[in-house]
Amino acid sequence: MTLSREALTDVAAIAAAAPHSRLRLETAHGATVIVGDHPDGAMCVDGFRRLMAAWVDGCEPDVAAVDFAGGRYEAGILASAGTRYLVTRLSAAETAACLRGRGGWPEEAHAVVREDLLLDVSVVEVLAPHLTDAALDAAARDAQAALLVEELCREVSAA
Repeated sequence: MTLSREALTDVAAIAAAAPHSRLRLETAHGATVIVGDHPDGAMCVDGFRRLMAAWVDGCEPDVAAVDFAGGRYEAGILASAGTRYLVTRLSAAETAACLRGRGGWPEEAHAVVREDLLLDVSVVEVLAPHLTDAALDAAARDAQAALLVEELCREVSAA
C-alpha cells in the first residue's frame, strides 16, 4: 500500500519542523530515497517540501514506507526524545484555539504551532520532557483527534 499525497505532505511538513530531520522514503518497488542532510541524501528537506507543494493532481506518489532517523513515525505522529510532531489542515490560529479549548491537557505538556504556508498545513510540536513516553503519546493522540474533529466540523459547515 502506498502513502497518499496528503500523508506524504504531512511527512514533508513534519520533516521541516523537526530539527535536523533525515528520513528514508521507500517505494513500493524497493527503491530508497534519502531526504535530509546526509551523504546519501537525494534532496534536502526544503526541496522535499517544494516537491510536495508542486505535486501535480492525478499523480499518486509511489512511497510505501517512511522512516525518520532517530524517531518513530506512526499514525501521522513523529515521536522523538520528549517531543511529538503532528500535522493539521487548520491554520495556526485555528489550531491554537482548538488546543486551548481542550480539557484534560497534561499540566506538564506544551504545544508549539507552526504554520507551513507553502504546504498549507500547521505542524504541532507537543513537548513534555517530564512526562513518560506513554503519557506524551496520549497527549499527542488527544491533540491529533481534537484537531481532526475540528477539521471535519469545518468541512461539514462549509458544505
